[in-house]
Amino acid sequence: MEILMDQSGSSVWMITVAAAVVLIGLSAWKLKKQHQQQQLPPGPKTVPLIGNILELGKGGELLHVSLTKLANKYGEMMTVWFGGFEPTIVATSHELVWEIMVSKANDFSDRSLPWLTKILTCNWQTLATCDLGPYWHMIRKGLQSTTLNHQTIMAQTQVQESDIAHLLTSLDQEALSNNGIVKPYPKLRKLVVRLVSRFCFGPDFPNDDDFVDRLDSTLDESIHQSGHIRLADLFEFTRYVPGLWGPFKESQNLKARILRLLSPHLKAATPNCYSSFLLSKGLSEEVVVFNLYELYELAVDATSNTTAWALAFIIHNKDVQEKVLKEVMCKNELGERRRIVRVEELSEMEYVQAVAKETIRMRPIAPVMPHKAARDGELKGVKVKGGTPVLMNFHAVLHDDKVWREPNRFMPERFLNNNKSGVGVGVDVEAMERSFVSFGVGRRSCPGMELAKIQIGVTVANLVNRFEWRGAVEGELPDLTEDLTFVLMMKTPLVARILPRSY
Repeated sequence: MEILMDQSGSSVWMITVAAAVVLIGLSAWKLKKQHQQQQLPPGPKTVPLIGNILELGKGGELLHVSLTKLANKYGEMMTVWFGGFEPTIVATSHELVWEIMVSKANDFSDRSLPWLTKILTCNWQTLATCDLGPYWHMIRKGLQSTTLNHQTIMAQTQVQESDIAHLLTSLDQEALSNNGIVKPYPKLRKLVVRLVSRFCFGPDFPNDDDFVDRLDSTLDESIHQSGHIRLADLFEFTRYVPGLWGPFKESQNLKARILRLLSPHLKAATPNCYSSFLLSKGLSEEVVVFNLYELYELAVDATSNTTAWALAFIIHNKDVQEKVLKEVMCKNELGERRRIVRVEELSEMEYVQAVAKETIRMRPIAPVMPHKAARDGELKGVKVKGGTPVLMNFHAVLHDDKVWREPNRFMPERFLNNNKSGVGVGVDVEAMERSFVSFGVGRRSCPGMELAKIQIGVTVANLVNRFEWRGAVEGELPDLTEDLTFVLMMKTPLVARILPRSY
């Protein structure tokens, strides 16, 4: 009897799931028919229910690479389907990106995100995930006025430099105990966690090792949860289906973990920090926590990964490392060689800044950027219905050989004002400036770009000033293969050999 009941229950469940799939399929077919009545840009043929998902992941290619190849066939503006419900317009040229983010920002500045992201953003109530409007303006203005303005950033420099000195000592100790071999990435992450904590909770935040380790571990879990397109990202019904509800439950567990970690620190926050501003606006504790957590996510992952990429490129390009060293090793006013490159000195280091920019161009931390049409509009004369997702391929824009000479070659010289290398000859400077979209442009550009550039530049300058960087194994160079999770990471985390420089 028990067996019969199990079989009966199983049959009912299978019938229910099958019926749901049929209904979803019919809904997708109906919606697609409605969209086909629009004059959408060209694009690859679709498969029922899943759209172009299989083609986008063909051969293990990363999303931005697949989209770039498809754009070579279908043009700078094409249509792809992530699932069978609605089309996504993909923009692949700097002209289109500029039109979307600047000249028609009012029409195309809303967000289009997988439903699962609602869990860790309080139903899209964080700065990066909410649609443009009064709430977005309030959060953005507060972040810039209380936290990421030039005065606040520069007020942190002394502690920032102390953290970098600690990083250098830590790498020195690791090298001494491991025959010169170091793995800098985990230390780079914790360096930025400490920096962001002071902006979130105030300059006197203790940043004890236990808190930093726990937060770093939580951020790492977030990266891996959001890493790849999954069925759960496409269909919200999966939260109710055994065997498919795993991502939903993982996100719920992570949400509880984040609240336990950050909520206790809200009461101790000092005035004029990000958490105090958010609390002053009457936002719920949960909304405040996840706006703070978003700042950690974006700053820690973007800055530490870009710094690791810069070190990898420097190891690959010995001449670049020598030029950085020549610039940073200049003696101070007492005639002594500087031991720490200070933040205030970075503005005089044009080549270091060029290395940071070229790294950001070569490996944009967000190679694609999702927006959504807030209302009916047009892109290059093509009518776009309100609510249509619009995906910008920053990777393609930053590697367009019509704009960037030898786009796949690491050449910081292209960003120098007095370019004597010939890199800029025949290059459209205005097109280059408009194509440098790594941080976005217009209203939704990254509010932390100044802080990121400073942190990357001063960290790279100090790492090269203190150590010579080589491949971990003689004759072998770091693997530059990409892996796209929440951000564009190194598939194989950087392992290097460092040799302390003499003073």
